[in-house]
Amino acid sequence: MARRPTRSRSCSPSRSAWTRPWSGRVKIYGTDVDDEALRDARTGLYPAKTLAPLAPELRDRYFEQNGSRFGFRSDLRRRVIFGRHDITRDAPISRLDLLTCRNTLMYFNVEAQTHIIDRFHFALREGGFLFLGKAEMLLNDADRFEVLSMRQRIFRRRPGEAASPYQPSLVKTRVGMASELQTVARHRQLRDLILDATPGAALAVDSDGTVILVNSHARVQFGLGANDIGRPFQDLEISYRPVELRSLIEQANHERRTLRVNGVERRVGEDVQFFDILIQPLYGTDGFAVATNITLTDVTVATQLKSEVERVREDLETAYEEFQSTNEELETTNEELQSTNEELETTNEELQSGNEDLETMNEEMRVRTEELDEARTFLEAVLTSIAAGVVVLDQGLKVKSWNRGAVDLWGLRPDEVLDQPFYGLDFGLPAEKLRETIQRCVETGRRADPLPVSAVNRLGRSITCLVQCSPFDGHNGGVVLLMEEGRTNGSE
Repeated sequence: MARRPTRSRSCSPSRSAWTRPWSGRVKIYGTDVDDEALRDARTGLYPAKTLAPLAPELRDRYFEQNGSRFGFRSDLRRRVIFGRHDITRDAPISRLDLLTCRNTLMYFNVEAQTHIIDRFHFALREGGFLFLGKAEMLLNDADRFEVLSMRQRIFRRRPGEAASPYQPSLVKTRVGMASELQTVARHRQLRDLILDATPGAALAVDSDGTVILVNSHARVQFGLGANDIGRPFQDLEISYRPVELRSLIEQANHERRTLRVNGVERRVGEDVQFFDILIQPLYGTDGFAVATNITLTDVTVATQLKSEVERVREDLETAYEEFQSTNEELETTNEELQSTNEELETTNEELQSGNEDLETMNEEMRVRTEELDEARTFLEAVLTSIAAGVVVLDQGLKVKSWNRGAVDLWGLRPDEVLDQPFYGLDFGLPAEKLRETIQRCVETGRRADPLPVSAVNRLGRSITCLVQCSPFDGHNGGVVLLMEEGRTNGSE
């Protein structure tokens, strides 16, 4: 409440305007029925968050920083007189230029409101201003109050005598009214306690978009405070985060039904919260919407559990699909193994058959080897029994056989001459003299006549060696040389 004892003059908002022209001519009264609220007001200290809506130039002009908080300027603070005052009982302060009482009358019934308005009319001088809250109007007092701004709820007292608040009719009802006010206060306290006990965050917005109610859960979860009551809903962060609530409120009121939005995500730092939001229009007895109740239920745990269940279900489905795929692969592998087993059995049978064939062939080879060994032994015995030297040459004229007679005649062992070129051997017989005879025998395939060749035997004696060349048909063009010692040369 503000009182001006003398006529007002215009003033600028500078510091000098407060300290010089207005210092002795303005009185400001701050009243409340709550002693705790009065103690907070007297300190004049406010956190930075409370002053956030205030323009920086106004904050710097009228507040001084005090640690982490801001204090109202001491010279201005001395202009305000705080005191306890009950608007239903105590005598009103008279001759006021401006009386501010916002969002208070709505907690009283019609009779109590009429009594309080009478006191306000008595307290204001003619032309004084009454400033009420957004949810309060003076519809039945047009004869005493003139509307200056219905939007801002600003009224001006009309000229005329004010009725005394102590008229007999009013005094008579004072005791009953006090009892009724106590009941109203008690009901209000119970309503607040019940509202704070609800499991979810709740707040209410009137038809003008002003916040009229906030419970304790909303204050804790969304950082709201008692000072947010009476503020435009659009100025609060909760109006657009975590979801745009203003459009939902308009939709609910337009469609005249309750809206529900489930699983709304809200991020607070690194934490994620989920809320189910209920927007419920509230209607008066005349059927018109008077307010909207908004309830936000924290379903973070349920949402996280649901998400975890979905994840586990997806993992199980994936694991089941992998299991089915693995099972199909195992079945395919089993079929392949069965087929492979059958092939192995067939191969085993073929191997057994091949083994039997090999055994048969081995037996045949063994018999043939024995026959060959026997034939070789026989031939060696034949060649050994021949006194003359027998030499077998292959198609390339390399030595393939050298019998005992050749050893005795020329003194060379078989291991020294086998697979050696016949013409390259160094022994007593001049092999080059036999080249033409051997060549003719190979080309014609006929036995040549004995050819006498002068030679030197193994003992160093000069001899005449008769060499007869025969084709060796079984050796693809080879020849057999038969060498016998003739008579001794005359020089010996």
